[in-house]
Amino acid sequence: MNFLVTAIGALILMLSLAGVAFGVYMSTHPKTREAGKLFAVWWVPGVAAALGVFMRDTVTFAIGMFCFVVAGATLLLKSGTSASSSSRKRGGSQPGTGKRGSGVRTSSTRTTRENRTRGNPRKAS
Repeated sequence: MNFLVTAIGALILMLSLAGVAFGVYMSTHPKTREAGKLFAVWWVPGVAAALGVFMRDTVTFAIGMFCFVVAGATLLLKSGTSASSSSRKRGGSQPGTGKRGSGVRTSSTRTTRENRTRGNPRKAS
C-alpha cells in the first residue's frame, strides 16, 4: 500500500511540474505572457500538494490543495477581466470612449473616407 501511495504522489508531482514548465513556456511568448505567468504560479501549490501525497504528509497536502484552489479561483477571475482589457488595448468597442465600433468617428476615419471619395491615389492602410 505504501508503494501505491508513493507512486500516485510521484505521478501527481510529475504532472504538476509539467504544468509549471508549460506555464513558463507560455510566458516566453509575447501573446501569452500574462496567462503563462498565472498558469505557472497556479501550479506551484499543486506541486506542494503532490509532495504532500508523495511524503504521506496530510498537512502539506491540505495546505497545498487549499492554495491550489485559491490560485485556481484567482486564475479564473483574472482570465475573465483580461479579455476586456486586451480588447481595450486592441481598440475594441467600448461605449462612449470614441474607439472603434462605438459609433463616434475619429479623425483617421474621416481622413480615410475623404481619401476614398476624393479619389486620392494614396490608399488608407
